[in-house]
Amino acid sequence: MGRLLAVKALVSATVRVPDRVFEQHSPFSPHAVGRQLAEQIDAHVQSGSLGYYPALDYFQNEHMLDQESLEVLDQLAWLATGLVQDEVRLRLRSIFASVQVQSMQAAVYTMPPVRPSQPGALERLAEHLTPNRAKFDLMLTLFRKVSGSEYLDSYIKRVVYRHLSDVFETVEIGTIKILE
Repeated sequence: MGRLLAVKALVSATVRVPDRVFEQHSPFSPHAVGRQLAEQIDAHVQSGSLGYYPALDYFQNEHMLDQESLEVLDQLAWLATGLVQDEVRLRLRSIFASVQVQSMQAAVYTMPPVRPSQPGALERLAEHLTPNRAKFDLMLTLFRKVSGSEYLDSYIKRVVYRHLSDVFETVEIGTIKILE
């Protein structure tokens, strides 16, 4: 009988929470909040002649945005990341020996991947500021009968995608690092 080997894998991914979740749990629309904040940020960037959109915390620290919109944004981001954390653990724990969430962040708090001079910049900024996406890193442990990690990363990618894609609107698997 073969010996079982524990293999750990670090997985980075981003998911988008469906609108129906927000409709069930909040009176606020994440799209409306994202649009309001995008318009406020764009106005500040245009008046300051900046060539980029700073991260949201820049505007929060400078008290340049509507406080009520920021509070709603924080509530919706908290709702989204909490749901993502719960669902990821629930959906993957039957497949892997252990599932540990190493980090979880609402994507809205990251640097926007758009510049003011790009076509459709305001729409892309509003999409980025919509608090319905979460980025996370997982440490997964699985048992294997054989050593070697050939094809293991593609297996993990397929399994994670398959088990998360039915609950989230989009699932983007970033990097997978096998730690044997």
